Amino acid sequence: MTLKMIKTLLSIIMVFMYYLGFWTETFTIKIVIFFLMLIFIFEAGVESGKKQNNSI
Repeated sequence: MTLKMIKTLLSIIMVFMYYLGFWTETFTIKIVIFFLMLIFIFEAGVESGKKQNNSI
């Protein structure tokens, strides 16, 4: 769970750093990083949902 949360936070930070202008990449890399961020957010949501269902 902790590793998935760290991956999610790092990918979100990378996307925001790009939009703030700290670094630039090719169009393909931008798309890949964006979709990885979405996948990591989805994984973290699924894990937190499992944790909530187990605690009920």
